[in-house]
Order: sequence, then C-alpha cells, then structure tokens
Amino acid sequence: MIHTRTYRLLFTPGRPSTPIGISVDVPVLRRRLLRTATLTPDQQRLMDLLRPLLGES
Repeated sequence: MIHTRTYRLLFTPGRPSTPIGISVDVPVLRRRLLRTATLTPDQQRLMDLLRPLLGES
C-alpha cells in the first residue's frame, strides 16, 4: 500500500499528460494480518503427520 501523500506518477517525456507508472522511490506501508488457518479434517491429518518430520511439536 502506498500512502497517497508520497504517491508519484511517472510520465514519458514526449507525452507529459499520459502516466506510465508510479515511482518506486516511495515508502510502502505494509499491514500484516496473522491468523490461524482453518483446516479441513484431511489437511489437519496431513499436518499432524508432517509436524514430527519437521521437528515441531
């Protein structure tokens, strides 16, 4: 997500009225959402088999 205060359009030199993209030199705001996934019974069974192999308890 790019904050609108720092959003900068890039224009071609020959056509200043046509934007071609946005500048990559802008701060990016990231919002992270962590939540527990809801697994189907088959997926949960596979996870239960996989965890010991990965060394997780």
